Amino acid sequence: MAQLSYREAVAAGIAQEMERDERVVFLGEDIGAAGGVFKASTGLLERFGPKRVKDTPISELAILG
Repeated sequence: MAQLSYREAVAAGIAQEMERDERVVFLGEDIGAAGGVFKASTGLLERFGPKRVKDTPISELAILG
């Protein structure tokens, strides 16, 4: 069994679901080019593109608006 850090496991799980189902999108604050605050989404933008990995505003109201 492979040993992964928690961060690597989160990124692998997200990528696995995005690979499995092309309808899955990933939205969040600074998850695109920045790779997320904890770097748990590093590489997802390059792998799945900007249509499926989208940065959102920092304000929850702006995300929904």
